[in-house]
Amino acid sequence: MEPASIRYKNPGAMWGSALAIKWGAQKKAVTLNDGKGQGNNIAVFPTYVQGICAQLDLWRTSENYKNKKFKDAIAIWSGGNYVSSYIKFVVDRVPGITPDTILSDAFWLGPMGIPFLKAQAWHEAGKQYPAPDADWIEARQRVFAGKVPISPAKKKVAAVVATSTVATTAAVQAHSSGSSLTTIFVILGVGIIAAVVAWYFIHKRAV
Repeated sequence: MEPASIRYKNPGAMWGSALAIKWGAQKKAVTLNDGKGQGNNIAVFPTYVQGICAQLDLWRTSENYKNKKFKDAIAIWSGGNYVSSYIKFVVDRVPGITPDTILSDAFWLGPMGIPFLKAQAWHEAGKQYPAPDADWIEARQRVFAGKVPISPAKKKVAAVVATSTVATTAAVQAHSSGSSLTTIFVILGVGIIAAVVAWYFIHKRAV
C-alpha cells in the first residue's frame, strides 16, 4: 500500500483544516494510526495540484511558518519528530538551503521553493513523490495568483445556469422581434431540455 501522503494526494501530510478545505480537501480528515500517540490526522485532496497548493499556502501564510527560519519552522511542522534528520534530508536535496534560510515569499518564488516542497513530500512519503513537475509549477502559480480551484458542484451549477441564460436571452430576443408565443415557448423548452441534458452528462462524468 502506498504511504498516506500519496494515497490522499497530500504531499505535506498536513492535517485537516479550513485551509485544506479551501483547496478542495474533504471536510473530514482521516485519522492516522502512526503509533506516535499524537492524534495525528491527514487531509484528503482530490488532485496532487490541490494538495500541493495547500502545502505551499500553509507554509507561506501560517504564523507558525511564515518568514521563519527553516530549522524553526520544520520543528513545528514535524511536531518535533526527527527534526535533525528532517533538516538534513531537505538540505541534502535543496541546493543552497541552510537551517537558517528564511521561508519568505521570495524563497517560495525562487529556485529553492519547488525543490523544497518536493523534498518535504519525499520525506513525508518515505519515497520520491509521484506528482509530475507540471503539477508543482501549476500549484505555485495558483497559490501566488490566489486562484482557488472551483469545486465540481459549482462547475455543474455554472454550466446549467449558462445554458439556461442562453435560452432565456434567445426567447427575449424572439419576443422583441414579434415572434409568436409558440416560437418563444419552443425556444424556452429547448433551453430547459438542454440545461437538463447538460446537468445529466456533467453529473455522470463526475461520478
